[in-house]
This record gives sequence, structure tokens and C-alpha cells, in this order.
Amino acid sequence: MDPSSRYPQQVYDSSYYGGDRKMDEEVYVAAYSSTTSHNVNDYYGSPAAAGLRQRRPHFPTPPGSGSSHESYEKESKKLQTRKIVRKLDIFTKIETDMTVKTERGGMITLISYIIIGCLVLAEFITWKMQNAHPTEHVVVETSLGKKMRINLNITFPALACEDVHVDVMDVAGDSQVSMEDDTFVKRRLHLDGTPLGSSEITAASKQIKKREEERRKAIMKGLASDYCGPCYGAQANETDCCQTCDDVIAAYKVKKWNSNDLLRVAEQCLREGREKIDIKRMSKGEGCNLDGYMLVNRVAGNFHIAMGEAVEKNGRHVHQFIPEDAPNFNVSHIIHQLSFGLPIPGRSERGALDGVIKIVTEDTGTTGLFQYFLKVVPTYYKSHKAAKQAIMETNRFFVTERFRPLMTEVADEHYALGTEHNEDVIGVHAGGKGGGSSHAHHEHHKIQNAVLPGIFFVYDIYPFALEVSKTTVPLSHLLIRIMAVVGGVISLTGIVISFSADTRPRTRSV
Repeated sequence: MDPSSRYPQQVYDSSYYGGDRKMDEEVYVAAYSSTTSHNVNDYYGSPAAAGLRQRRPHFPTPPGSGSSHESYEKESKKLQTRKIVRKLDIFTKIETDMTVKTERGGMITLISYIIIGCLVLAEFITWKMQNAHPTEHVVVETSLGKKMRINLNITFPALACEDVHVDVMDVAGDSQVSMEDDTFVKRRLHLDGTPLGSSEITAASKQIKKREEERRKAIMKGLASDYCGPCYGAQANETDCCQTCDDVIAAYKVKKWNSNDLLRVAEQCLREGREKIDIKRMSKGEGCNLDGYMLVNRVAGNFHIAMGEAVEKNGRHVHQFIPEDAPNFNVSHIIHQLSFGLPIPGRSERGALDGVIKIVTEDTGTTGLFQYFLKVVPTYYKSHKAAKQAIMETNRFFVTERFRPLMTEVADEHYALGTEHNEDVIGVHAGGKGGGSSHAHHEHHKIQNAVLPGIFFVYDIYPFALEVSKTTVPLSHLLIRIMAVVGGVISLTGIVISFSADTRPRTRSV
């Protein structure tokens, strides 16, 4: 008898070598013949005695023996595909029984987890900061002929609103007088800073209106009932009349024409005796808040609030006031807001002069000239959404300041010369002791300096502009950096563990 017919043979599925499940099938091939009575049990005895595990034989069903031929082909193609995919595996596996876990390795792994957590948190914070902080670039400013908006909110605690005038001048030669009448709002205040009540304002306005009506009646008393005074080209309609000098001046202001020469040529002004300029004295007992904006040329210049009413004479900007009344122009002020350009939505930047308080007293010269030198930087805010390319224009500035007092205290020294021992000898002392004696008498008094009391904001436009854009770092960048951190720490941890592993041979007791 062939011995192979008496030995069990194991048939393995080829997928075993790729790491899949093992299909071990024990096939007992026995040649049964009528001439022998041997079988497997006779040769080995019982399977349990032989230490063998007997399983039911399993053979793939051949085509045509109960299953369709198509299903068999599909199964074969699937096995071939899995075999090809297994060949692409670059991550080798180690059986669990071949690995060893140590206490040192556990500690290193724990430390690596802590490091990964800290680094991932740091990457997240960095990503948030990159999205929060804008980037700034300096470019050459090429825009010409633009207007610039100046926003101003300022309070004068001891200056009446009727004495507050805003004038603008620039290097291009343009001059604008009394701009507060157009885009500014004046609020009358008590000396303690509280605004006047509506009843007080109404009563004061009624008194002013009553005085104006009485004055108007006196002017119109000697005129014919059908008199219609000329407006000298400033009338809105051809049928409009300017009955008084104030009517002519008001019409000229609407046209934004210079009305200084009207006082000498307009018949209404000559009839009222207005050719002689009556300089107004300072009012007392009130404060004023001025809030609004103005549009100026985008060139270097200044805007100021100074004593007296400004007029244009022979191309020069002149303030008319009584010099003896200058100490009454109190320039104490509080700047609530000063900015250049439109406010940017969503940004609440504080200006360099916002909240500045300047109070003058007798010790600081009673009043004086405040000068703020501003350096204006054109600024463009670009939207972070590249599809829209929204650009918002505004301006930043930084400032230096200077104060010149109106009154300065000086001390005059008078020396009384004499002698201590010899009356015929006269000793002149200049900081030391000599042959004679002297007694110095100091007399203190104040002198008035040649300054115009007021506040001047002198601004200059930089030729460079600042572009501010907010760049957004995508979330994918954060994920890539986190994966790099995790992979790097795990790789380094594996290297450290490999160096610290115990490589001594181990013996196993049997």
C-alpha cells in the first residue's frame, strides 16, 4: 500500500501567505480496497491519541456541480484583486505574541502624548492669531484731486458758541471761513459743562430775534414800502430782495462767496453804517461743544479755532479782534474725537488726540496758542474676501504739540547801591561781595506776547499710503501642520524607544 494513502495531508489556501485567515483542511486520503482492512484509525489510533485535529473536509464546488459558473469566476477575480492590493502594503505587521510592553516604553509614550497635546494647542493658537492680526504694506500714494473728511468733536468749557469759528487754509491757496455754519452743530453749555435747557435756549433766541426785529424796523423806517434791495448777483430767484446788509451777507454765504467787500460797496451796508467794522467783544458765562465734520483738499494745510472773526483781505487770512480783549479768549478745551476720513465699520480705533484735556490758568498764561502738528498717513483697508476686493479709504495720524502762553511773567531787578565803611566808595556787585553793599528789589509783572489765542491743527499728508489687509489661513493648513506634528513626535518616540529598549537575549524556561 502507498504510504501517502495512510498519512493525512494539509491543504492550505494561498491567501494564508498574505496574512488572511488560514484555511487548513485535513484531507484524509484513504485507499479503500476490498483486500485490506486498514484505515486511518488503525494506523494512528484515535485522532485524540495522535494529537491531531480533525475537521470536516471542505472543497470548493467545481463548476457545474450545483453553483453557477459566473459566481465562481467573480470569486476568483476578487481573490486576485486582494492579492494585488496586499502586495502594495508597505506597513509590515508583527504578531502580537512577538511584541513586548515595558514600563519604560509606557512612560515614554505618555510623555509623547503630552508633547503632542502641547504642540497641537500651540499650532491652534498660532493659527487663530494669524487670522486675527492684519498685515500692513507701504505703497506710494498716487491719488490726486481727492477730498479729505475731518471729523471733530471738541468742547470749550469757558468759550461762548458765538465766539467759536472754524477756518481752514491749505498750501494750494484755498481758504474757507466759518465752516461751522454748514456741517457742525454747536451746543451751548453752562460753565459746569452741563448743556443749556430747552427753555433757556428758547428764551435767549426770542431775545435775539426781538432785537433783530427792532433793528430791522429802524433800518426800514425811511424806505419806501415797495423798496426791493439788490442782492448783487447772489439771489436764488430774480424776484428775491435783500432789504438789509445782513440779507446781502447771508445770500453771499449761501453762494459761498466772499462778503468782506460788501460792507464798503453795498448800499444796504452803507446806509446802516456797516462800512466801519464793529469788532465784537468776547462773551462770558457760557461754554460750547462743537461737533461735526468738514471736507478739505487732500493737501497740507491747517484748520483752527482762533480769536476774532476771520476775513480775507488782499489774499491774506486776517483775524479781527481787540488786543485788550485777548485774555478773555479762554482756549481751555477737551478733544472728544479727531479723525481723518470715514469711520471703518467694525473697527473702533482710538485717535491720538481723543480724550485730551487742556486747561489754562493764570499760572500758565491765562490763555495762549495751542498748536498740534499732525502727520496724516492715507490708509486703505482691503477686505479679506478676494472675490469682492472691497477697499475702504481712511487715514491714520500721529501728533506732536506745542503751547505758547499769551502772558509771560518777568522779573525786574533794581539795586540800591551803598557803602558799608567808606561812603565815598561805591561798590557795584554782580553776584559776589565787593567793597560796597547792595540791596536788590525784584518786581514781577506780566507782559503780553504777540500770539493769536486759539487752537491750530497743522496737518501734513504723507506721500506714502498704508494698505491693511486681513489674510485668512485655511483650516487645511492647520490640519496639515497638526498631522506633521503628530507624525514627527511618534517617529521620534519610536527612535527613542528603540535606543532605550533592552536588547539582551531572553531565555525561556520549558
